[in-house]
Amino acid sequence: MPQRYPLRIGASGSTKPRFEGVIDDVRIYGAALTPELVGVVATAEPITAIARISPDRRTPAQAEKLRLAFLNQYAPPEILEASRNVSTLEREREDLWASFPTVMVMEEMAERRPTFRLNRGAYDNPGEEVFPGVPAVLPPLPEGEEASRLAFARWLVDPDHPLTARVTVNRFWQMYFGTGLVKTVENFGTQGEYPSHPELLDWLATTFIDSGWDMKALQRAIVTSAAYRQASKVTAEEFEADPENRLIARGPRLRLPAQMIRDQALALSGLLVEQLGGPSVKPYQPEGLWADMVEGGYGDYVLGEGDDLYRRSLYTFWKRTLGPPTLMTFDSSTRETCIVRTGRTNTPLQALNLMNDVTYVEAARRLAERMMTEGGETPAERVDFAYRLATAHRPSPDAEAILVDGFERHLERYQSDRGAALDLISQGESARDETLDVAELASYTMVANLILNFDGTITKE
Repeated sequence: MPQRYPLRIGASGSTKPRFEGVIDDVRIYGAALTPELVGVVATAEPITAIARISPDRRTPAQAEKLRLAFLNQYAPPEILEASRNVSTLEREREDLWASFPTVMVMEEMAERRPTFRLNRGAYDNPGEEVFPGVPAVLPPLPEGEEASRLAFARWLVDPDHPLTARVTVNRFWQMYFGTGLVKTVENFGTQGEYPSHPELLDWLATTFIDSGWDMKALQRAIVTSAAYRQASKVTAEEFEADPENRLIARGPRLRLPAQMIRDQALALSGLLVEQLGGPSVKPYQPEGLWADMVEGGYGDYVLGEGDDLYRRSLYTFWKRTLGPPTLMTFDSSTRETCIVRTGRTNTPLQALNLMNDVTYVEAARRLAERMMTEGGETPAERVDFAYRLATAHRPSPDAEAILVDGFERHLERYQSDRGAALDLISQGESARDETLDVAELASYTMVANLILNFDGTITKE
């Protein structure tokens, strides 16, 4: 560890040492000593003297000093080998424990600490004492239990609780349909909106409880329902009568959330790394992202390597007040406040992001490689392959003709400008397939980039 001053025996850190005594023994170790080794160092008796002491009368420090002397000077090879193996296993165990993330765990105090309402939030201006409890309009906490966190958790998942199951199924309904059965998903109180289909909400909630709070079964019920499987096509008259689809007369049509747009592009290209868990990662971000935001000890944004660039957006490192611009462009939450309902905007910047951000350009290039290796032999077959992969349906004859024509025009350009083709297909950290023709790969990359930008690609309908 760097020190302000060099080591001075007997000095207190001042440049003028004042110690005038005598120091008999100085020892410097490469690591902090364990309590056992501290005891050994403090044991002044020689080994011969300790050996004469009866084992049941030796102190722990004396016994440890004798053990170390035996290992260092007298132990046969097989015992030394066993000792080294034990030391190795102990280090591995310590490393394993050190690799586990620290989790903050709370437990109830033996005697509850008094808690007070703070007038205007001032810690030195307490008001009346307050006690744990739940709103009076809701069922009380379990009878006979202390008002603790555990009791509160049991209260939340009590089958008779009027809100927990309804709020949960409403959140999932919003995720699939864009709007909850209760539109104000964050507010089921008097200021919230009345359910559009109260009986459906109750049925989903009771089914959810009866299934043992099985979230997978709940989502399966939603996505296999006739309501969800309806076509999203709507006439002008129907849209005018029900613009928000509150009557659920048609299937949902909405743009994918920001994280899903990025993850989908990675999945289509074959780049997505499906590893679960682990620390946050740092994928591509604009250069100088943190240049003007250095407080907090983060320093410059250091781009990740290898798989870290292609993990799900869930694992992207998020700096407070400075979220990833790619996700923010598509209305991702800033995470500065807790929200359960995000807005959806439609701006030119979103299309520009999909066309130019290195994440999507690299994904387009890898999708182009798939088009050339998996999609067939002709441009039309390869265009159909990518289109179906991205939108789950075949292109119309007009759409196919436009994409094939675009490929041919790009091919003509890149055959005469190899440098531009190389610049395009060199975007991103993943290696390109060098067995593929450069001009052809660049041309299919432009087509794939266009397909990733399609409304049908980033919209669920």
